[in-house]
Amino acid sequence: MTNLNSTVQVVLQEAGYRTWLVTLDSLVPICFEDEAVMGFVCIFDDMASLINRWRAVETELLIRHAGFLREAGEKAWNVYSIFLCSVGSDETKQRQIRSIEEDLERTRKITACGLVGREDVVSALLPILPLQSRPIMERENVVDRLRKRIDTIAPVATAAILDLNTSPAAVVPLLQGKT
Repeated sequence: MTNLNSTVQVVLQEAGYRTWLVTLDSLVPICFEDEAVMGFVCIFDDMASLINRWRAVETELLIRHAGFLREAGEKAWNVYSIFLCSVGSDETKQRQIRSIEEDLERTRKITACGLVGREDVVSALLPILPLQSRPIMERENVVDRLRKRIDTIAPVATAAILDLNTSPAAVVPLLQGKT
């Protein structure tokens, strides 16, 4: 659990959030904030604890930080409660975990289970992280790319479509299957 706590804290800090730890019973929630978003991440030992305790944990943290939240102004509309667990589970419990996110009372919710490494943590926190990177498309000859697409859609018309001397009127019967 401590390793997951550290990983979450590092990912949040790298995304530009200020983070700090608080204690709550047996949990050590990570509080986070930037210019637009604030919230907390709680990491549970098992899914049953997450399912049974998330609402009480959310309530307690909101009560403890009520003054801070009142001073947050517009940011108070972007408060996140994030509940994580390193243990995976069966489909029934997964459904229960996902249903927590549908609870629209008090804070926005993010839940995830079965987290074992940094990639899992990043995937779980994607809704609050900045865009990670732009996709890089490999360089490809445009004509070759077009040929592949046409071959997929209308293989009998490929040569005619790419022949600059063939009129569109001559291509239409090929596309309609009339040759």
